[in-house]
Amino acid sequence: MRFKQFFEIRPRPKGRPRMSPKGFAYTPPETVKYEKMIASMYEGPKYEDERLCVHLKFSESGVELDIQPAKPLKMVKKKAGRKLSGDIDNYAKAVLDALNGVAYDDDKQIVILMLEKT
Repeated sequence: MRFKQFFEIRPRPKGRPRMSPKGFAYTPPETVKYEKMIASMYEGPKYEDERLCVHLKFSESGVELDIQPAKPLKMVKKKAGRKLSGDIDNYAKAVLDALNGVAYDDDKQIVILMLEKT
């Protein structure tokens, strides 16, 4: 089942982790507050154990979400090995940051990003 929602809240990037005086990493309070606001505004279903296709569109007036089950992949024989288990956004962030100053001046230039993990 496909679900779309517009969050009327100005988008903000996730803050980088901070370190406490005792050496513990924590998420900045502004980021925690923003994430809780988005979560509380979500009116859609919870997709459990499904591969998903998520499209996010950011503008000054808010965030547009389009989420739906991903189409099944064609079964292709794969070599034995480990599956990618990390969060897809973390894989993307590592590559985008690595290419800062190499492929582009800053990854802020990127206005469309499509990700896929198989």
